[in-house]
Amino acid sequence: MKLQRLIAILTVLLQKDRVSATTLAEKFEVSVRTIYRDIEALESAGIPIVTHTGVNGGISIIEQCKIDKKLFTDQDISTLLTSLYSVSGSIPEAKLNQTLEKIKGLIPREHGRTIEVTSKQLYIDMTPWSNHPRISEALKQVQKSLEESKLIQFSYTPRHGETATRIAQPHQLVLKENNWYLRAFCLERQDFRIFKLRRMENILVLPQKFEPREFADGMTDFKDWKSDRLTVVELVIDGSLRERALDYCRDEYMEDLDDGSIYIKMPFVESEMGYSVLLGMGYQCEVIAPAHIRMEVTRRIALMGAVYE
Repeated sequence: MKLQRLIAILTVLLQKDRVSATTLAEKFEVSVRTIYRDIEALESAGIPIVTHTGVNGGISIIEQCKIDKKLFTDQDISTLLTSLYSVSGSIPEAKLNQTLEKIKGLIPREHGRTIEVTSKQLYIDMTPWSNHPRISEALKQVQKSLEESKLIQFSYTPRHGETATRIAQPHQLVLKENNWYLRAFCLERQDFRIFKLRRMENILVLPQKFEPREFADGMTDFKDWKSDRLTVVELVIDGSLRERALDYCRDEYMEDLDDGSIYIKMPFVESEMGYSVLLGMGYQCEVIAPAHIRMEVTRRIALMGAVYE
């Protein structure tokens, strides 16, 4: 962590004329005393740093020693910043600030304002409206084990099964449809497995390190599962639900009916999530076919009604 902070401090000094120790301490969430120790470490490494005293004092690098920033184009830097801003909710603030400062150090001074504006023209917020504190804590522990390549131990409760203790080698965090998943090599199964963070408890990073293995990127494990279970469900929905339906199927699969309703052929996976989508449309949605899906929706509605009798 100290090395990353030193690089980030150096990057700040390269892009600014002068900055106070207090400003650096606030930015990197450390004490002013720690900042001065970091400055001494940079000076020992041969960095030509100058400390200015007085009201307008601060820390700076000799202007003649600053680097020429032509490695990336303005568009390259804007793209990097956009990507970082978009995942900001999933990265610890101190670490994010260090990375942002390194990238901003690549910005030529005369283009700084333009790149800053461009990088904020697109913002992708992938965090859910309400973030469960247990998920946040699980993310911190898993990210720590990933960074240090250390084994992780946790209690896991599958959808259908009993809770068991697992020890695994974490390799990748995946965010899919507002849910976090961990791809890890399970020592018990001696194979890669996907674990949903919401079902992980009592997470502990173990001292034992491991050598990362080769694995396929992304949630490829679910592709065959989805294609095997995918079917087409025929619906008639109220016209007011068009925008919601477009979240699940394309416009060409919709047909406007004379009474203002819409006939839809929608891809459907028979799962709890799939049925929750249908039931979430309420009384303004009717399942026409297949018959067994219509019957299952009817059964679930009856069970819901029984709760309120």
